[in-house]
Amino acid sequence: MRTQIIAFIVLIGFVFSQDGRPFEITVTPRYVDEKRIVVNVQLTNLTNKPLDYLEGFLLERDSSRKLLDEKRVVLTAGYEPSLETGFASTKSMSYQVSKGKPNTYEFVISKCKFFGESKIFTWHPKAGYIRIE
Repeated sequence: MRTQIIAFIVLIGFVFSQDGRPFEITVTPRYVDEKRIVVNVQLTNLTNKPLDYLEGFLLERDSSRKLLDEKRVVLTAGYEPSLETGFASTKSMSYQVSKGKPNTYEFVISKCKFFGESKIFTWHPKAGYIRIE
């Protein structure tokens, strides 16, 4: 009985301690023809604050996870309207199709700034927000 109570407490603590992700990032490669692939990056703001600026890097890796290329992507710039909670921003990049196994693509956030704040952060899935300026 005591082990069941302890297991229940641990389970409840685990369920309620999970912090939701502030962003939903979707990277979708689409073949245009035999020579070109377009990679769409869509980021949805799930925070309770509007995003004023967000940039990152789109990484291209081969089948053995070796980094082939990285391109800087600005999803929301300071001169555009802020990205409100629940809204998404999308950008596309074009790549050449390689021979052999298909490459994989990953988006990594490098800078984000919230509306009305002067602090600039980076975000990592395991570490959370890290102030960089």
